[in-house]
Amino acid sequence: MWLGLVALTLGSAWLGESAASAAVLAAVVAGIVAVKGLLVIRHYMGLTEPGSRLRLVMRLYFVVVPGLILLVGSLA
Repeated sequence: MWLGLVALTLGSAWLGESAASAAVLAAVVAGIVAVKGLLVIRHYMGLTEPGSRLRLVMRLYFVVVPGLILLVGSLA
């Protein structure tokens, strides 16, 4: 699991240095951030029980942050 998260992080950094358009990069990075966040919630924080308030807050965080990344990417 840890190596997968590292690979996603390095992939994000590599994509950020590429010459692709800002909107495409923002969409890909937002997706990677969301996937990484959900993996961390499930595997490292142990928030697997339904109805947990902390789980809900963390999931909302990993929906809002990628949404903000998309917003900023679309403005660039």
